[in-house]
Amino acid sequence: MDQHEPRPRNTREFLVRWNAATEEHLVQKAATALAHLAPGGISEAQAAALAPVLVRALQVAAAPDGGAHVGVHYLEELVDGGGE
Repeated sequence: MDQHEPRPRNTREFLVRWNAATEEHLVQKAATALAHLAPGGISEAQAAALAPVLVRALQVAAAPDGGAHVGVHYLEELVDGGGE
């Protein structure tokens, strides 16, 4: 988290900041992994564009009512234009 921001006013604000920082970190790591998993088949720019989508799909899958099938369904909805 940015150390120049004022302290969070409450627990909810702290959690929002924490989740944002964690997601940003995961997106960076996912982009690196994607670029290495498909050498020659995906550029670093493409990996950077896909990483947030992948992280979100993993978050959906990890939800209490989620699972791998729910995460994949989320991706399918994005492809079909019914997602975010």
